[in-house]
Amino acid sequence: MPPRIATSPFATKAVLTALAMLLTMAAISFHLALQTERDGIFADFHAFYVAGSLALEGRAGDAYHMATMEQAQHLFTGVDDFMPWTYPPPYTLLVTALAALPLGLAYALFMALTLTAYVLVLRRIAGDHLPGVLIAMLPVMTLTVMTGQNGFLTGALTGWFLLSFMARRPQAGWPLGLMILKPHLAAGIALLALIERRWQAMAIAAAVVVTALLVPTWVFGAGIWSAFLDGVAESGEFLTQGHYPLFRMTSLYAMTLSTGLPSGAAFAVQAAGALLALGLLLLGWRRGLPPRWLAASACAASVFVSPYNYDYDLGILGVGLAFVLPDLLQRTRTAEQIGLLAVGWTAIGYGLITAFLADPDMAGAGDTPPSLMAAPLMLLIALVAMTLRRAPLAEPAGAVSVQRHEWSVTRY
Repeated sequence: MPPRIATSPFATKAVLTALAMLLTMAAISFHLALQTERDGIFADFHAFYVAGSLALEGRAGDAYHMATMEQAQHLFTGVDDFMPWTYPPPYTLLVTALAALPLGLAYALFMALTLTAYVLVLRRIAGDHLPGVLIAMLPVMTLTVMTGQNGFLTGALTGWFLLSFMARRPQAGWPLGLMILKPHLAAGIALLALIERRWQAMAIAAAVVVTALLVPTWVFGAGIWSAFLDGVAESGEFLTQGHYPLFRMTSLYAMTLSTGLPSGAAFAVQAAGALLALGLLLLGWRRGLPPRWLAASACAASVFVSPYNYDYDLGILGVGLAFVLPDLLQRTRTAEQIGLLAVGWTAIGYGLITAFLADPDMAGAGDTPPSLMAAPLMLLIALVAMTLRRAPLAEPAGAVSVQRHEWSVTRY
């Protein structure tokens, strides 16, 4: 996108106003649906709320068993949907607190707080280029608000870690430890902390993780962990059998499985892709990539680690983009910027579009759209990487200057 749009305060206001309106409408509709008849509204946040409600009833372990979770979801919403609960007990503790509030208020509070944290982190990283990041990430942000998912939370924690990491602050361990909520998305940043030997930050992260594990154990009892492990095993079977909506997944596993390969081969492809992604991150560190580019690489690598990765998890790519957008704009012309935006919207918006176009009656019948998100995501990351290797273009007179942030990363 042209620099004047990427730095336009009006674009920021427009995007955030649209998201705030969507958030408000969703909160009202969720509230009204429960005040009248169960009208078939079911979003991801409903599963959060049901899991929290079960925990409030002293049945936290039941959320990890699909049969009891599905029954509770039906009683709450009147909808039969496939939404297993596989989050670790610390996240169950979080949604338990949310379930103490009315549904609409719980959703609005969770989304407003996490969206605000995400935007503030992006602004801290991108500076004047925040509008461009918001425009590029609009499909994911829209989907996250619509579903009530936690992509803003994980994105904010990732950005918080990277900002502290670049400033060489031990406090980077706090967000790293809090990523226990979704540990597979922390693979890239954890590798950075390890290879940079940030022992103080890692010690803080370990303390945060231990605390996060002990508190739900004290609240729910030790049995919560056996229930969690059983739930993970059960969900693994569901994933192997293709019960999850693969077209919303961004992993190589989902893409290869949807082409007809057996699950074993799909897992092998996923493992190879994860090792390659982390290996390229390590290679970039060894070759001394600029700190901002290395931070973006950590975000990109994390997307390809887990076979269970959804489109709403792509909020961390917004963090990576915030680090490199100024450099991208320096190296591309308007047509190229529009092309990159088109590829990006295709890569991160495929699940949102197909969710509207897919026939819900076909769910689980083998006729759902194929999982294609991994391919355009890899194309997008490759195009960005190749673009960054170019020399900056000569700046025409009167062009918007590109804001730079430099951090010194000294290896021990």
